[in-house]
Amino acid sequence: MGLGVWPSRFARGQAPAGPAFRADTLRGNVLQLGGGGGNVVLLGGRAGVAMIDSGSPEQGRAMQAFVAERFGGAPVELLFNTHWHLEHTGGNEAVAQAGTSIVAHENTRLWMSTEFFVDWQNRMYEPRPPAARPTQTFYSSDPQPIELDYGGERIHYGLLREAHTDGDIYVRLLNQNVIVAGGAATVGEYPTLDYITGGQLGGLIDATQSLIDMSDSETLIVPARGPALRRRDLEAQHEMAVTVRERMQRLARQGRSAKEMLAEGITLEFDERWGGDPERFVINAYRSLWGLGP
Repeated sequence: MGLGVWPSRFARGQAPAGPAFRADTLRGNVLQLGGGGGNVVLLGGRAGVAMIDSGSPEQGRAMQAFVAERFGGAPVELLFNTHWHLEHTGGNEAVAQAGTSIVAHENTRLWMSTEFFVDWQNRMYEPRPPAARPTQTFYSSDPQPIELDYGGERIHYGLLREAHTDGDIYVRLLNQNVIVAGGAATVGEYPTLDYITGGQLGGLIDATQSLIDMSDSETLIVPARGPALRRRDLEAQHEMAVTVRERMQRLARQGRSAKEMLAEGITLEFDERWGGDPERFVINAYRSLWGLGP
């Protein structure tokens, strides 16, 4: 089933500022937007809009304008944040209005509410404005999903523990057979393991398996960036991550460093599919194994 480009002036490159959004109709009333940071998914309801992630800070106003045009000024009533990273939450304050419920894991709210330094980016993050922070959080790591109904669409969401970060969640639109995976799934690039905020390779493997278990051959899985994936793509990601972990653990027991592992070519057969340069993935995976255990 192909994905169609929505005929919006924003999709045609006439956004008010910054790059144009690519708007793909996934199924029914579900749109995937690219070009505004991380992928954003929109679900049209009876009187409003549910949004999954909000894009980058730079594109917040353009995203707000797109939603207003596409849905006739209907408000964003419900906003999910799949994790704290700015390219996925940067538009929160622009698109969220009074009364918008912003749903996330509690760890995401905590990261968005404090100052901290991410060494692998050499960047200090300041607390986000109160208007940008989640208003409805959950603490549970129980694999059983939380259920809600939005305009007749059955939605499940739950934690993908310690994968990309320690606050990753999936959002599953059951009627449309669509799963939004946030940073736990990637296409054309290696996954980012943000070990400073709880991401780790073992968690990514478990999260990928969880996504495989809840999908079938027809499921569309929305990754951090890029086009929607299928279950076979998740299976390939799982195989890659398991293989890299096994090799990394073996070499770590021999006292090898991450740089030496890269020189050994532990990702060599995967580099073409996942973007060619594995350095950041291998170094962060190595540090996550030391910090959090295999």
